[in-house]
Amino acid sequence: MITRSALGSVAGGLLAAIAIGPLSLVPAHASADGCSPGLRSDFNGDARSDTVVADPYATVGGQTQAGRVIVLYGDADGRIGEGGRGTLVQGAGTVGGVAETGDRFGSALSVADLACDGFTDLVVGTPSEDINGQVDSGYVQIVWGGVGGLGAGPASRQLTQNDFPGTMIAAGDRFGSAVDALEDVGQGGTPAPDAFALAIGVPGGDVDGVPDAGWVGVLHALDGGNVASTVSQNTTGVPGSAEAGDRFGAAVSIGLLLSTGGAANTTVDLVVGVPQEDIGSVVDAGSVIVVKDVYDEEYPGSQDIHQDSPGVPGAAEAGDQFGRGVDTVRVGATSRLAVGVPGEDVGSDSNAGAVQLFSSNNVTLTPGVNLTQDTAGVSGVSEPGDLFGDQLAFAAPGPGDPTTRLAVSVPGEDGTAVDQGAVQSFPVTDLDAETTYTQDTAGVPGAVEAGDQFGKTLAFVNGATERAWIIGVPDDVGNAAGMAAVIPLGGAPRAWIPGVGGLPAGGASRFAGAVAGVHGGTT
Repeated sequence: MITRSALGSVAGGLLAAIAIGPLSLVPAHASADGCSPGLRSDFNGDARSDTVVADPYATVGGQTQAGRVIVLYGDADGRIGEGGRGTLVQGAGTVGGVAETGDRFGSALSVADLACDGFTDLVVGTPSEDINGQVDSGYVQIVWGGVGGLGAGPASRQLTQNDFPGTMIAAGDRFGSAVDALEDVGQGGTPAPDAFALAIGVPGGDVDGVPDAGWVGVLHALDGGNVASTVSQNTTGVPGSAEAGDRFGAAVSIGLLLSTGGAANTTVDLVVGVPQEDIGSVVDAGSVIVVKDVYDEEYPGSQDIHQDSPGVPGAAEAGDQFGRGVDTVRVGATSRLAVGVPGEDVGSDSNAGAVQLFSSNNVTLTPGVNLTQDTAGVSGVSEPGDLFGDQLAFAAPGPGDPTTRLAVSVPGEDGTAVDQGAVQSFPVTDLDAETTYTQDTAGVPGAVEAGDQFGKTLAFVNGATERAWIIGVPDDVGNAAGMAAVIPLGGAPRAWIPGVGGLPAGGASRFAGAVAGVHGGTT
């Protein structure tokens, strides 16, 4: 437990913004202007490809489910995460807090160069953290990259509800259930790019006395300083209204979706999943709120999207959970949004799942294909409980690869075993050219077993010379402590397993319970 004084009161939906001193978020060695983004997954600045994999249920110092994050540094062979290893836990190195039973440090992860110093930083969500005796109030930490790697540089930055206006620490908020960060996109009001934006989902937060309506804390850089704001469905300019149990902020993505002016404009937007939103009398149908321009206090042009919105295929149905997962990508002047609908019934198959695709003309989002396993050209078939769309990850093009891809997890997929799981990768302009990965796929490590739920977590890592899907299998039966499959875009698959290849084994429980990559991507 972390003890702090409780400040402020629960105002929830009122938009507010406060300026924070420029050194309160970024370490002292960061440059305020002219930062260069560097590699997107390089924590120690050696031009090699690093990543992180969390084990939020790991035992640390005898504290069960305290949680830890394993850092996998790159090596001279150019492959992601095949060099040295590091371990991050609360209270060790420059990571703040104390490892305690039930914290589940690492339940949510995001990476970006927030300090504008050329080193990738790590955002860690710990929504089960107790603070001031408030159970599951939640906690977020920014662990800074540097020459010595994560956890060896400046002291980590700690964030709670008290860092956002009009809110206070409260039990059950689950602050940090979802996190997403976007670095250095040229916003900020100066010619030199000095911007970042960080979104923190608080799905259990009360808003104006409405329980579990949920809110999102947004922290962004502006002219060398930092601004914090609180966004909910009671915020001026944001569609809808806060209702009990909506869980606004269960999923978040920072992206460039509604940027008037085409490729030259870099307005930063916030996408918020509200999977338990009721649409009319339809319970837990779900919705997605696109909050336009987090730098503008009025959020003009924000949009509410659900399956009863004009042009969106299908219809709002009970339990669809539209918005349980979201991801964005921008390539040139084209922006895309993918929305996971894992509770969607396809025909008579309950919870078979779907993904709704959108593209942007920089003013509005246009609905595209409603993708399911029954879509023509897609491998497999919709079945009850597949949960197609449970996790999503975009991959922007890279050197020599002009293709934008979307990976979709299907953790409940049945094949040779029940709930063995699968991940399907789609080129966004040629959905018929999809590739399906399971533990039956040639070269993919592990064996198919009932209950593996291959794809329970999912991310894309954009490395210096390798780009890869990271597929989490925290419930892998053959590896009781869990595993992560690495599927390069070209090259042989491999796996990271506790106790193998230098990864620590002691205390491991559900390794790959969270994985991280550059969210969506922007080129």
